[in-house]
Amino acid sequence: MTDREYEDALIKDSHSISIVWLLPLIAIAIGGWLLVKSLVESPIEITIDFASGTGMEVGKTKVMYEGITAGVVTDIRLDTTDLDGVIATVEMDRQMEPLLRESTQFWLVKPEISLRGITGLETIVTGNYIGLKVGLSGDKANHFTALDSPPALDTQVPGLHLELRADDLGSLHVDAPVLYKKVVVGSVTQYRLVPDQDEVSISVHIEEEYAHLVSQQTRFWNVSGIEASADLSGIQVKTESLLSVIQGGITFDTPPVTEANPAAGNGDVYPLFPDYEAARRGVEATIVFRPPKSLEPGATPVMLNGFQVGLVQAVELRDDHRSVQATVSFDPRVVPYLTKATRFWLVEPQISLQEVSGLDTLLKGKYVEMEPAPDTEAAASREFVALAQPPKVDYQRPGLHLKLESPELSSVSRGSPVLYRQVQVGQVQAVSLAEAGTRVIADITVEPRYADLVNSHSRFWKASGVSVTGSLSGLKIRTESLASILQGGVAFYNPEESGEPVRNGHVFNLYEDYERAREDGLVVRIHLPSSEGVEQGTLIKYQGFVVGEVRRLSLKEDLGGMVAEAVLTQHPQRFAVEGTRFWLVQPQLGFTGSAHLETLIKGQYFQVQPGAGPTRYEFQAALEPAAAPPPSEGLNLVLVAPRLSSIRQGLRIYYRDIVVGEVTGYELGPNANEVLVYANIEPDYATLVREGTRFWNASGVNIDVGLFSGASIKTESLEAILAGGIGFATPDAGQTLSPVPDGTRFILHAEAEPEWLNWAPQIPLP
Repeated sequence: MTDREYEDALIKDSHSISIVWLLPLIAIAIGGWLLVKSLVESPIEITIDFASGTGMEVGKTKVMYEGITAGVVTDIRLDTTDLDGVIATVEMDRQMEPLLRESTQFWLVKPEISLRGITGLETIVTGNYIGLKVGLSGDKANHFTALDSPPALDTQVPGLHLELRADDLGSLHVDAPVLYKKVVVGSVTQYRLVPDQDEVSISVHIEEEYAHLVSQQTRFWNVSGIEASADLSGIQVKTESLLSVIQGGITFDTPPVTEANPAAGNGDVYPLFPDYEAARRGVEATIVFRPPKSLEPGATPVMLNGFQVGLVQAVELRDDHRSVQATVSFDPRVVPYLTKATRFWLVEPQISLQEVSGLDTLLKGKYVEMEPAPDTEAAASREFVALAQPPKVDYQRPGLHLKLESPELSSVSRGSPVLYRQVQVGQVQAVSLAEAGTRVIADITVEPRYADLVNSHSRFWKASGVSVTGSLSGLKIRTESLASILQGGVAFYNPEESGEPVRNGHVFNLYEDYERAREDGLVVRIHLPSSEGVEQGTLIKYQGFVVGEVRRLSLKEDLGGMVAEAVLTQHPQRFAVEGTRFWLVQPQLGFTGSAHLETLIKGQYFQVQPGAGPTRYEFQAALEPAAAPPPSEGLNLVLVAPRLSSIRQGLRIYYRDIVVGEVTGYELGPNANEVLVYANIEPDYATLVREGTRFWNASGVNIDVGLFSGASIKTESLEAILAGGIGFATPDAGQTLSPVPDGTRFILHAEAEPEWLNWAPQIPLP
């Protein structure tokens, strides 16, 4: 190996930086970034003064803004300055820093349950939290005082913000509803005292979609709770809705928005009336009463055809001391009728030999009656002079004028309604005594549009009060309208047959009640041995259909029984004739069967079977039902027996213990020496009856006892033992014997001969 192979290594100096030194630089950069990030994102610490620390917990109670967590309570300590409340330290998200100004508001949200409603219900799950309302004015701040309750709604919220002024708050509170036609359209947002004016200012918010409902002439009133008023006419209870009863509330009424009545704007101020009566928008007019009348402001109404159209608001004695002037607030709807020809008078009870009127005021109290003039072109007026007496009937006024006669009128008086199917179609204009003083005459007027409802057959009756009738079938309660109960009334109806049109002055009889008025049928008298099972209202039926009823019961003059006066209302001419039979249907209970059990609940009734003779109005009640006419199908026979025994209608007829027919009736023979029993054999078994057939009474048990022969017991089926029956048999040669026609007579034997029971003819059945 040579020296060339081992040359010295060439050493060079390197001037580059090692990559190892990059690691500290990266660490410094990351640390700086984390430092800046922690400074930027670190929470802002603020303090809030609370009246109490109840409901707050360190680390749990959050500050919420629009449903998002904006901070959390980190410390709660006692306010050592004045020992009044606590100071809560809160770490707020730094993003909230621009919003933390002097006007920012905080309050504690917690669940509250009361009659007014439930608030803060979400805190039951999430826990109490601190609410936040962002402030937009003032300098930045880090110390705040919490509100005792949520702040008022911001006026920047869309909708209509109004101020109402009231003498007192009543039962209103924040969030109380504002109603329009019982629909919630807004709420109360705040209230405060106005010291200088001794009033309460109530801020309300109307939702944007309902803001157009409020105009400059809108009237607001308090509907909190229930408003009740009572007088002789009864008790009036008013409430807006169940929500307003519990929570309190405000409602309003508004006329349409026009150029003269523009829409409301934010900040408009309105009076808040205490109730509806105070808020009613009325048209004022004055009525002078001469001589002075006793009127009660705020209570005496003005009535038009039974409806209140005004209210006396004030009464003052005039300078002449001979009259009083009443200021009346009228419903705007009657303003077109306030003309110089309109008449007013005071309605109060008057009872004399010549006139009876105003009896309804005994219940309702006095009122002012208004009568619009038929002349609609008369000049408008707001000043009137009341009549000293109600006006006389004017037959020239539009409508149909009629007279009703009655021995007495009870509670019917001037102003009482005239009803047709419970709809008022007219009014009683006057009540007076007839010249002889034995009857009372009521003058009524039917409105022109209803005049055609009255004809010569119309029946009028007193519709006052409540009519109650009762029987075993239940109670019947009849009344007309509520107005007729309070002030009396007259009603009428038209029978099925059409009558002739009537003119003014036509006289009708006024019946005592509806039942008397509908007695348009024939009256018949049914003589009874006693009134057992019969009472007023007992029905009369024909084949299950009601054709009349008993109206009155009276004792015969000789005390030998009762007389039932009944009215036949359906086809009376067919029943009020000679030969008609009436009998009382009663319940039947026994071992052999029961019948007419419905009468135990509905009561007994008369069944009627029409006759075919001349007209008759007096009848003797039959003890038994009328014999049914012979059936049109089957074989009808006559069985002759010495006595009836246990035979009755419906008794079954047996052939070899099989039911093949029944008894349809019975009667005495022409000479009264025998009983004729009418029987019907069903069509399928009619061929079994031949000329030699034997019939016998199969009812009960036949027992024959002999000293040496022993006892012999003969009977038909168990059913025949209990219910009775008739048996028959045909001889063995029956198939060769001729069938019998309808009406054939057979002897009804007391019992069967032994050989009859052994007969067994072969007779083909159809």
